[in-house]
Formats: sequence, structure tokens, C-alpha cells
Amino acid sequence: MDDSRSSNLGVESIASYVSHGTVADSRADSQNEGIPQDIGQVGSTSLDEANAKVIPSAVGMVCDSKNLYEGPSKCGCCTNWVEEYPEDVTPKLEETEAVQQFAILIRNKKSHQYGGKAMQVSSIVVQSPLLKAVLENVFEGYEGITAGLKHVTFTRPFEPFFYRWNRFKEVVENELDETTRSHLQLLYTVMSVELEETVSTYHDLLNHSVMTFDYLWTLFKPGDVLLCKMDGKDMMVKLQSSGYSGSAGCRGFYLDSKYVDWSGFGFGYASHTISIQPFQGTKPITQLEAYPATFNPHFEDIKHQLVSRGKRFETLQGYHYKAYDGLAEIVMSANFGNHFFGPRNRMVDGRIIIHAEMYNRFNPTAQRLDPLGITSFAPRIPTVVDGGHEEDVEDFVEDFSSIHHPNIGPTSHPSVHPPGRSYGMPSRSREYTHHRHPPSLPPAQSQDLQLQYSPADSESLTEDHHLICSSLVKGYSLKLKKWAKFNIDDVKEIVWNDRAFDSLVLPQGYKDLILSFTKSQSMNSEVFDDVIEGKGQGIIMLLAGEPGVGKTLTAESVAEHMRVPLYSMSAAELGLNSASVEQALGDVLEITQKWKAVLLLDESDVFLEQRTTDGLERNKLVSIFLRMLEYYRGVLFLTTNRVSVLDKALDSRVHVKITYPELDLAARKKVWHNFISMLPSSFVALTEEDLEFLAEKKLNGRQIKNIIKTAQLLASEQEKPLDLEHMHTVLRITQIGEVSEG
Repeated sequence: MDDSRSSNLGVESIASYVSHGTVADSRADSQNEGIPQDIGQVGSTSLDEANAKVIPSAVGMVCDSKNLYEGPSKCGCCTNWVEEYPEDVTPKLEETEAVQQFAILIRNKKSHQYGGKAMQVSSIVVQSPLLKAVLENVFEGYEGITAGLKHVTFTRPFEPFFYRWNRFKEVVENELDETTRSHLQLLYTVMSVELEETVSTYHDLLNHSVMTFDYLWTLFKPGDVLLCKMDGKDMMVKLQSSGYSGSAGCRGFYLDSKYVDWSGFGFGYASHTISIQPFQGTKPITQLEAYPATFNPHFEDIKHQLVSRGKRFETLQGYHYKAYDGLAEIVMSANFGNHFFGPRNRMVDGRIIIHAEMYNRFNPTAQRLDPLGITSFAPRIPTVVDGGHEEDVEDFVEDFSSIHHPNIGPTSHPSVHPPGRSYGMPSRSREYTHHRHPPSLPPAQSQDLQLQYSPADSESLTEDHHLICSSLVKGYSLKLKKWAKFNIDDVKEIVWNDRAFDSLVLPQGYKDLILSFTKSQSMNSEVFDDVIEGKGQGIIMLLAGEPGVGKTLTAESVAEHMRVPLYSMSAAELGLNSASVEQALGDVLEITQKWKAVLLLDESDVFLEQRTTDGLERNKLVSIFLRMLEYYRGVLFLTTNRVSVLDKALDSRVHVKITYPELDLAARKKVWHNFISMLPSSFVALTEEDLEFLAEKKLNGRQIKNIIKTAQLLASEQEKPLDLEHMHTVLRITQIGEVSEG
């Protein structure tokens, strides 16, 4: 067969099939009755003629279709396909014309509840197009109901009707069309019987401000604002879904809720699940783990307090340098270069950095947020697939699981007589658990996270958002060197020590030089660059001298004077092998640059000692430090009392090298004055002559501080003011030397 003939055969066969095609049986013929007969008149070749031209052995070349049917099973693993339509297959009852003509189908199931009815209503199918159009209006805001659907199914315990009963009753009473009104009255009568007991019990419980476990579903509506405790603080959250879950003996009632949090790039909804365990009899509503906030007698006061806290939460978005004094949720073992986690509550007192962006980056399990604008809190009416198996609703309390709700406010509870059993939509426990515990995903990189939020998410929050804002902010404790979540109520403004830099005892000109370098760097970090872009844009200062002459205090005082954080880096934080040091050092350099912090590497000779021919691992560490410091763009202080052992290559990386001399008599006297002046005057009985005498003793600054602290403790124990005798005692015990009374 040549190419042209093959091509013509295919066109003619397809055309003939569309025009005159037949199928294997009458059922297939009936399916094609609606196809217009003139569409396929492309060629004149008939189907039989086309098939006659086909080579018998050619697979798939007969232009026709063939129906096969599932026949009697021959083995447990395969389907037995047969050509004849099975004689034992009959249409489903609900598919017959006799059943489809009814406005409502009421499905009844056998009940195995002790003392209950033999049969109970399992679900109601609305077939009337008149009813579906009206119900679409009644359940406005609900997801899953559309007038165009073939069937709309409501399953026991018919929670949509319970929550919208007043509106449904009003629609029934005001309907003008007689046919529609009769259909509505029919549905109203059916639902009244089913919901009457539920509404009656609900109002009885509410009148006594109590609730039973089996009727908890009636108390919680999607969109409700709930009052609960979170991390020991009053918290309001917005309910998204609720339901019973678990089998008999280990079931509970779960409230899946949302609250407003900050991701580092935008505001969004974080998830919080509250569990109410089974209890016997009744329980006061306000003693539940969570309950609708309006039930609290002090609702307005609590609302005002939480809105104020929410407004402060909004102002703390982004980066902030603050003081803190209180309990914090510490992420244990989450150091730079070592991203493990495990929260633990601990008291924190000191300076903190609030920065959710970096917290999320170094804690990959941080929860992702749902965008504010599209997160829905509306209930969802289930869609039952025709031909599918209906869920077992024999006992809605045992097998109950509510739906995901989308974005409407709370609706009023029915205040009239009807409704009847319980809320929620039956669904298997495993399905509910799947929705209730979404998998934790690691945060994306900065640019990816930013794409999750529209600009609107970063705009000002409304008062409704303020009410449900998180009580915690995410950040870093500079004192503990740990990531943590901090209570907003315990975040305070920093009380700056303006005396710190002035009390620094250095030879004339030293302080001016150091301060001018650091201030100029913070203002002009982008002005000067190396031949290689991004290289050499920071300021590195090497402070060398004997212990206790003020090297570390210099870095601390500069940071305090500039009102920026001081990040003190230690060997324990960086590790000892080259891989961990490179990772951790890179993290520290990046984060301190973001925070515009002063970085201090105390005892830098540990990492920057002269390389040798036989110390390969040490050589790696030194090389890593030298390379990474060259690209640092911030202010870095290196301190050492062993300057002679530092690697020679460091000299070209250091911008300023300052050698601190030992404290002379005048410097020591000033140090004594500075520390003594920090004590209340009533606590001190030292004269000027005493201080001059003590200054003659060759001590460094750290030793002077320790002597004063120890002597003060001794004086407090004796309930006496600090005097020279206490100093004598301490000097003698510590064996620093004797001081004659001269």
C-alpha cells in the first residue's frame, strides 16, 4: 500500500465512522444518536469498503469500536472481560425514572445504637431544581452547593441546616411561588423532625452555660473567634474547622484554628490545633480548653488588651534590637552551621534581636503561613459522587469529622424550635487526621518565601487581625546564643549605658581613632571597594595587649555608643573542624552584617595562629578565616594577648592594629574610680586616699573589677559599707599581694 493510498484510507474511514459508524451493541448506538449525520460527509467511501481494504492481520486498523464488559470472576487478581452485556446488572435504584421524579430522597440506614430506632435517616438528597436554587441562597458563603448540580446531598447530622435554620425558615415563609413553596415546606417538615431534638438540647445546655462532649459541635461554628491559652498567655484564634476524631475509647474533639503571624516577609495565618478530650456529664463552657470568646464575662476587657498587643506585634515586624526579661521558648542546639531543633522554655534576661526572617531560615521546621486574603473560613457542604459509596454515618459522634471551612463570619445559632441531632460531616478518622496535620515543609530561600505573599499581606492589619495576632515574636538571644520565641509583653526598650564609652580607660587619642573608624564604616560601607567587587568593604581592627587592659570592653563600648548589637563569637560556637567552622563562620558573618552588628572575636589567636608545615587541619582553619574575613562588610574586632603567634597573612587584612599598654598609675586610679562610682554612695566608705593607695598595686582592669565585687559581697554579709579593710581581706585571700596600711 503506497503512502497516498494509506493517507486517503485513513481520512475516508474516519469520515465514514462519523457519518455511518456503528457500535457493538444497541447501547453504544443509542449513545451516538445525538451526533448530526451531515458532519461526517467528507468522503464517499463506506465503512464496509474501508474495512475491506484493510489487511486482516493489521492490528488496530478496523475503524470501529468494541465494548467489553466485566464478567464472572475467574481469579482473584484479574478482571474477566466478556463481550455480552451481563444479564444480572440492573440500574441503581436512584437512577431509575420512578425515583428521580421525587423532590427529595430520604436515605434510611439500620441503626445499631442501643435503645435507638431500628432505622434512622442517614442522608437527604435534594433533587428538586426549585429547592436547589433556593438553598444556594440559604447557604450563601458555604462551599460545595451549586444549583446546577444533579444532586445536592446533606448527611447526618445536617449541620448546615442547624446553623442556618432561621434563614431557611424565613425563606420558607416568604416564598411566593406556590410550587416552590410546597417543595420548601416538604423539606422543612423533614428537617424539623431530624433537628428538633438537637436544638432543644442545645438551648437547654446554653441556658445553664454548660456543654456536654457529644454536643460540642453545636457550640463551635466556622469563623468563630475562640478564647484559649497559648504558651500560658490569653490568645484568641479564628476557627476554621472542627470535629470528632478517633475511635471509641481514644477519640477527642479537635478545633483547627488560625491566628496571624509574621513570616519575615509578610503577614499570614498560622495554624493551631486545640484538642478537647472526652469528659463525663456537663462542663462549664468557660472551663473548656477553648470556647467562643463572647462567652467570657470580661470579653471586652480581654479584647482591648489583645488588640493592643496585636498592634505592638505589627510594629515589631522586620528587624528590631530590644531588651527582654521573661520566659522564652528556646530552640535548643540550633547554632549556626548546626541546624537541629527542640524547643525548651527558659528565663532570658538581656539583649535580643527580633528578626523572623533569619529565625525561619535557621529553623527549617518553622511553619509556613497561609495568605490573609485568600484563606477561607466558610463551611463546606460535602459533594457526594454519584455511584460512590456513602460514608458510614451510623454514629456521627464516633465517626464525625467536620469540613474545612472558608471565609465568612459567625452566624447566629437557631433560636427557634426545629433542628435535631448533631453537627459535622461523617468522614474517616484517617482523612480528618490528614487534613488536621499538614506536613511541615522547610522554608524556602528568601526570594522564594517572598513570593508567597502579595503586597497586600504586608499592609496594615485591621482590628480583627490585631485581635488574633500571635503573642510571640521570633528572634535571637545574644546572651544565650540561641534562637527563641519571645513573649511580646516581656519585650522592652533598651536602656543604653551612655557612660560605657566614657569610662573606657585608654591613652589619649585611642578612643577617637577607634570611634571614627567604626562610625565611618557604618555610614560609608559601600563607598570604597576592592579591585574585586565586594572584597575589602569591611573594617577589621586588631586589639592586642595584656589581659584586663580594656580590649573586650572597647568593642562592647563602641557597640553601646553606636546603638547597635554586639555579637561575641566564640570557639565553642564555631567548632574545631574546617567544615563546621566554614559553615558557622559564614552564617555569623552574614547575620551580623544584616543586623549591622559589631562583631567581636575574642582570643582570635585560637583560629589565626601561624600556619605550619605539619598542621594541615589548623592550616585549613586559618585559610578559611583569612578568606572569609576579606569579604566581610561589617565592623570586626579581633582581640589577642599573643600577637606574636598570629599568621603573617593577617597583617594585610587588618585595617587598624592597636596595641594596648599596661595600665599605669593614673589609668589604674581611674579604673578604681569608675567601678566604685557604680555602687550607691551609702554602700562605700573608701576615701580618696584609699583609692590612691589601691591604685599603686599593679592590677589590670579585670582584676580590679573582681576585687571590688568580692569585697562588696563580704561587706554586705557583714552589713557594713565597703572599706579598705575589706579590700585587704580580699587581696590577702586571693594572694594577689599584701597592701601595707602605710
